[in-house]
Amino acid sequence: AVSQPYWLRTPPNGGLSAVSDRADLGQPENRPTAVARFELSIAGERVTFTLPVAHRWTDPVQGERWRLLEIAPPGTMRFESAFQLFADASARAVSVTVQAQRAGLTGELRLDVPEGWQVSPATVPVALDLAGREQVVTFRITPGSTSGIARAVLRTADGREWAQGMQRIDYPHVPVQSLFPAAELKLVRTALTLRAPRIGYLAGSGDPIAEALRQMGAQVTELSDEDVATGDLSRFETIVTGVRAYNTRPRLRVLQPRLLDWVARGGRLVVQYVTTADGPVEGLGPFPFRVSRDRVTREDAAITFRLPTHPLVREPNVLTDQDFTGWVQERGLYFANPWDARYDAVLGSHDPGEPSREGGLLYAAHGRGAFVYCGYALFRQIPAGVEGGWRLLANLASGAREPRP
Repeated sequence: AVSQPYWLRTPPNGGLSAVSDRADLGQPENRPTAVARFELSIAGERVTFTLPVAHRWTDPVQGERWRLLEIAPPGTMRFESAFQLFADASARAVSVTVQAQRAGLTGELRLDVPEGWQVSPATVPVALDLAGREQVVTFRITPGSTSGIARAVLRTADGREWAQGMQRIDYPHVPVQSLFPAAELKLVRTALTLRAPRIGYLAGSGDPIAEALRQMGAQVTELSDEDVATGDLSRFETIVTGVRAYNTRPRLRVLQPRLLDWVARGGRLVVQYVTTADGPVEGLGPFPFRVSRDRVTREDAAITFRLPTHPLVREPNVLTDQDFTGWVQERGLYFANPWDARYDAVLGSHDPGEPSREGGLLYAAHGRGAFVYCGYALFRQIPAGVEGGWRLLANLASGAREPRP
């Protein structure tokens, strides 16, 4: 069988993993794929022991390294993106890269899509002569009426089918490991409008928000610290910061006054969550607020629309309770607490037995523009294909209606 951590062999359900072999339960890692058995005779006594089959080598920088034997599929697939938005009935081009894990890989690739969706062409031949070689295949997908998942399936010349991607985990302090998750694409079928054609993005520790905004139709420009310090920000309707941007890019805190000045002239600044690991976080908005450790860990915790007619939940997309169903892992984290009365606290939520956490989404008008702080975990909902997360993001990023200066 293809190597895979035993707790990932079947898809988790609600944070729980099903384990088919009880002998695996509690083990920190898989049992070795193959072992070698040694029998020694020492002073007339027989001594038997086993060792896992592994490869050891010397890295000129890291020294001795090793990895266990892994069983890979003959070919692995990866999509260009983990998700694809279908805001209307138009077909979209989707690219899949097939990588040979052995020499002489031949077969055909297809996409399995939900009922009501269509794919063209039905299959594409694959032929790769050497291990490691890649072939890019493009399909056109016409959406159905509901969201779902597309899966890439490789049928090899021997008639077997494979539907795995590959993720390599390679750090100096742990052995090299490979994961072979399902090669899947989240198909997000939801009507939404984004009112911000030009968006600047300040990447943080890594999230998929910039790509999601591009799929909504925005022209997204990733900004450096120097762009914030001296660049022309007036070309953007909205600027969005990535998760933990102010933790991973400390210079942004120094440059925050320039961003707030741009807001006052008519822009919208959307700040995603910031952690307090480096100490208290203040001074991000036009008025005082502090990032706290408040969070809502239950992904199905009830949501209260504290300001049901507020533009963040009404424009350009009208949000309802339905937009907060199907969330994954959590509602949000590092909510604001306390905050100045000039902020609108738009939503409320809480875990069982805890008080209402209302600092997850703050809004303040500032001059001709607006500032938004969002602790809700959009960075988890977007790649999971949660429709409401996409619609909420579109509302947060949609710029103010005032004419540009």
